[in-house]
Amino acid sequence: MVGLSTSAYAANEKKPFPQQVNYSGVIKPNHVTQAAMNQSVASYYSYWKSTYLKHDLSSLPGGYYVRGDITGDAEGFDPLGTSEGQGYGMVITALMAGQDNNAQTIYNGLFKTARAYKSSGNPALMGWVVADDVAAQGHFGSATDGDLDIAYSLLLAHTQWGSTGTVNYLAEAKKMISAIKSSYVTSNNGINLGDWDSKNSYDTRPSDWMLSHFHAFYDVTGDQTWLNVINNLYSKYNQFSSSYSPNTGLISDFVVGNPAQPAPEWFLDEFKETNEYNYNASRVPLRIVMDYAMYGDTRGKTIANKIAVWIKGKTSGKPVNIKDGYQLNGTARGTYATAVFVAPFVAAGVTDSAHQAWVNTGWDWMKNSKESYFSDSYNLLSMLFISGNWWKPAGA
Repeated sequence: MVGLSTSAYAANEKKPFPQQVNYSGVIKPNHVTQAAMNQSVASYYSYWKSTYLKHDLSSLPGGYYVRGDITGDAEGFDPLGTSEGQGYGMVITALMAGQDNNAQTIYNGLFKTARAYKSSGNPALMGWVVADDVAAQGHFGSATDGDLDIAYSLLLAHTQWGSTGTVNYLAEAKKMISAIKSSYVTSNNGINLGDWDSKNSYDTRPSDWMLSHFHAFYDVTGDQTWLNVINNLYSKYNQFSSSYSPNTGLISDFVVGNPAQPAPEWFLDEFKETNEYNYNASRVPLRIVMDYAMYGDTRGKTIANKIAVWIKGKTSGKPVNIKDGYQLNGTARGTYATAVFVAPFVAAGVTDSAHQAWVNTGWDWMKNSKESYFSDSYNLLSMLFISGNWWKPAGA
């Protein structure tokens, strides 16, 4: 039988923070107690929430959003946030329920905004820009990463609160998963860049390869497509790494072509280093290692462990020496340590007890890092995972 239980839940959370899961074959920081890790996550969440979580939209009363900078063209609107940030916020809020007694209200407000700011290409998906203007609702096309996290968060919300309340989380998740398949899954079992992109495209962004999300989508739908996508993306990753990063395991911000190769510089006019391991690809190790932790896929362990071995050697085992950007051969391109690079590299280290000192030192760095929306949001997601407080949504 596939699908999730729709039986009535109690009024309180079914997975209240902290869950402190111990994933099979995965290490945690062992120089601090679990209680201390939980407290660090709760404290960081409180900081993150007060800094970035907003509900001041005059054009959408009751709508919540995550305030953050954008890197693209807002087409004359004053951008307040993105679908990417909306996805981060919805995942975080569902996982922090219980610690935050207002979590469900916040989550429903985030979902309200996600639905109001629908994509111009597929209204079941979210447009990529949030602006305080009714004209922005339905104006923008989508971005793959935001929708993947939003759909996945709905599965977390269903597991957390059930689907008999104000929002039928399970039904909304299934609607979004169907739309994601329709707009983002290509004819070659890849993941494209948005609902404006071709279904025959080989252009893809590896930070959208959210393999544990796809396993969750399969658990809910029983649709073989999601397993085909997972298998294809692992094969693509390994083929790419064999050709372009055999010593590091790194992947570029964008990947094009068949066989897969780094996108050219200035791809999509985003920034120059789109052919390198930069601010998009920095997120990849967390997405990869989570698939091993939650679904036991050893292909994820192999990739994450290779990256961890390389970055430990590159930095003499000191996460503070990580730089914000690398060429695929491992040459540092960046100049300083920032959490969106550091935290996923630390997360990659949970694959083997040989990385225990790396994970311990990395945790201490992460819990004290406070920078900006992008780094702080991804840092908190990584802290939730490393501490065992990111749990697998209920499935088949």
